[in-house]
Order: sequence, then structure tokens, then C-alpha cells
Amino acid sequence: MQTIITIFTVLSMYLNCSQDLNGQYYYNADIEDGIVKTMYVYEKSDNALVQYLSYDFTYDAQGRLTEKTVSRWDCWKKAYQPSYQLHIDYSADSYELTRNDWNERSQSWTPTAEKAVYHLSEGQLTGVSYMKRNGNGDSAYHTVKHLQVLDTYEGMLLAGLDR
Repeated sequence: MQTIITIFTVLSMYLNCSQDLNGQYYYNADIEDGIVKTMYVYEKSDNALVQYLSYDFTYDAQGRLTEKTVSRWDCWKKAYQPSYQLHIDYSADSYELTRNDWNERSQSWTPTAEKAVYHLSEGQLTGVSYMKRNGNGDSAYHTVKHLQVLDTYEGMLLAGLDR
């Protein structure tokens, strides 16, 4: 099964975005053994760089991204404060993407209310299901929307055919 985001994807993303010297945002990363553990985003303000966001990444044993935690800089507390987490759970023929927001009052992550499930097939078709949790404390989900996406396949392009 092909995966969406791996250790190498995150590293190349960091290397690509850190090359832009004329942008509004600047990036720095904690990299251990070629793995991006944390990426820091700084915002350009006049002639200074101001702390803005941090991204913490967690990977599984196969090098696939399993969690991304986004934190925002709080200038009053002089520390990064959690904002939200993305979780990716993999199975043989699909993966799930969920999001949990940080609740400042309870100092905990909110329960997952929605998720996207990406179904992979051996053919040229990928299905994406957007799901919401059923109400009344039920832990089950129901599908809100389902999309079928046709993967591009170079061999199917008419321009490549000899006539």
C-alpha cells in the first residue's frame, strides 16, 4: 500500500520551504537521524523573526506519519500552546485521518467528531469518505459524503498513443 506522508516527505517539505528567503514565514527544524521531529515556523515582522507555530511529528516503525501536533506561540505565556492534533491510522487497504482540538479550559484534547477515510484499491480508483460521529453519546460514525477519485495513469493518456 502506498502511504501519503512518510519521514522522507516531511523532511523534503522542510527542505523545500526553508529555501524561500523572500517569504513571510521562515522555518527551522529539530532533525534527528534524518527525521524531522519538530518544525518551527517564524513570522517576519519588520526586521525581526517572531515565533509563530511549531509542528511536532510522530512516526510508526515503518516511517509513516501517525501524528502531527500543531502549537501556537503565546507571547503572554512565552511558550507554545497546543492548538490541534491530526492522527493517521493505517490499515491494509485504507487510512483514517482525524483531528482533535485543544480545549484550553479543560486542558485536554476534544473527542473526535469527524474523520476522513481514504480507501485504496489495486485499480485506478480511490474512495474518500467523510464521516461524522452519531449524536447522543453514540461512538459510531455515519458517512456525510463519499467521493470517488480516479488516479492518473500515464498509460491511459491519448497523447502518448502512436496512431
